[in-house]
Amino acid sequence: MNAVIYTAPTIEPVGIDELMLHNRMDEDSTIENDLLDGAIKAAREHVENITRRALLTQTWDYYLDEFPGCDYIKLPFGNLQTVTHIKYTDSDSTQTTMAVTTDYLVETNGKACGRIVLPYAETWPSFTAYTSNPIVIRFVCGWTTKALVPYNIKAAIKMFCADLYVNREAQISGSFAQIYSENKTAMRLLGSERLWDDF
Repeated sequence: MNAVIYTAPTIEPVGIDELMLHNRMDEDSTIENDLLDGAIKAAREHVENITRRALLTQTWDYYLDEFPGCDYIKLPFGNLQTVTHIKYTDSDSTQTTMAVTTDYLVETNGKACGRIVLPYAETWPSFTAYTSNPIVIRFVCGWTTKALVPYNIKAAIKMFCADLYVNREAQISGSFAQIYSENKTAMRLLGSERLWDDF
């Protein structure tokens, strides 16, 4: 899969106040806010990697070498909001933008992976493709507010954050360093949220 983030999310699913409460930290202590901010971002990205979904609004460019043989293109990361554009570039470097509703339709499909679908009796454009990334689909995906992110995902993020906060270096048992062990409860919480689609 060749997907590149275009606009990262501007909010996180969990706030510092929630994380302080989870970690039983003194709410008046703001000295480690930068550390906690970093832990929240790292934990969110880790959860996105595990679940293969985008948690909050973000924009991606998805590149294809050719149009598919079927009448749809499945998009990664779930929670499709909109398709900004589909553009294809021919061997003469001429770029063409496809028109929504006439050239393609958009299926958002809720939490599942969204799709771009051909209208009835339409076909994908026939063209001699440019040598590098000839087709680009820009789309927006993720939940629109942190309140919409399921609690099991938020709980897992808080657990990963707590692990990052407490275990800032290698885990130590006596005088021996241990290999870091993934939080099994957090992994179970995320089990039902993983997208299994192939790309």
